[in-house]
Amino acid sequence: MKKTSAALLAVPLAASMLLLSGCGGDSKPTASSSNTTTASPTTTAAPTTTASPTTTTRTTDPNIPAAARAHTPAGAEAFTKYFFERMNVAWTVPRTGILNPLCQASSIACAAFEKTAARLSAQGHRYDGNPVTITFIGVLNATNPNRYDVLANVVQERRNEIDAAGKTIITDQRKNLRFHFVLSYAGSNWSVSSLKLVK
Repeated sequence: MKKTSAALLAVPLAASMLLLSGCGGDSKPTASSSNTTTASPTTTAAPTTTASPTTTTRTTDPNIPAAARAHTPAGAEAFTKYFFERMNVAWTVPRTGILNPLCQASSIACAAFEKTAARLSAQGHRYDGNPVTITFIGVLNATNPNRYDVLANVVQERRNEIDAAGKTIITDQRKNLRFHFVLSYAGSNWSVSSLKLVK
């Protein structure tokens, strides 16, 4: 297997991805089963009001830099850089809710990164420095103007997850990692469709 799923990150970056060891990274979205019940019409039933279906709207990060919004290969690269910058913030502050607006709802990897931010926040933990340093970002394929493949080489830095008192909970070891992003362009910005850790 050459590719490892990036999902359910609740332990160090590389280790958590390797734990999943499923091929192909983000899985394709599956059709969700709808719990729609159809009531038989009756003459004695009182008129009922039907609530509008709830639609989950993913807001777009309003702070995405102009360079990272450009509908160009350079824009896709700048967006990928911004994604990692925000991930560093999410895990060091920590702060929840800043990665989801950069991703499509179908991205399991994004949900996993966000889950780690939520865990850190709930436990009062944080990373004592940026967990990721970018060494290279480049567009691999831009034949479809609205869907780019982007390669990102990063270093998972040797960092400690610490509690509120500064006690080390776990230490991530320094590792070179390579990620394959699929970015989609819609409206006026990029978003992460899928994300894989590549060996």
